[in-house]
Amino acid sequence: MPTWGPVVAAFLLPGSGYVMLARPMRGLVMIFWMCIFGYITFRLSSANISLIGRFSGGIAVWVISVLEVHHLTRKKRMGQAHN
Repeated sequence: MPTWGPVVAAFLLPGSGYVMLARPMRGLVMIFWMCIFGYITFRLSSANISLIGRFSGGIAVWVISVLEVHHLTRKKRMGQAHN
């Protein structure tokens, strides 16, 4: 598996990068928080805010998960991964 594979997968399909790194529960937890924060920001924002702005809480968690998958992939590549 290429080292960039989990990062691309996490970018395209949230949670899948964690599955590729053998951490499926972490992926489910991140999807859960994406949904929760996306719902909260959607409900708290007004109708004249853009769609990205209305789901910004979920998008923020998604970006954090992609960055974390990148970090875990680099640690695994360097042989320093901790389970």
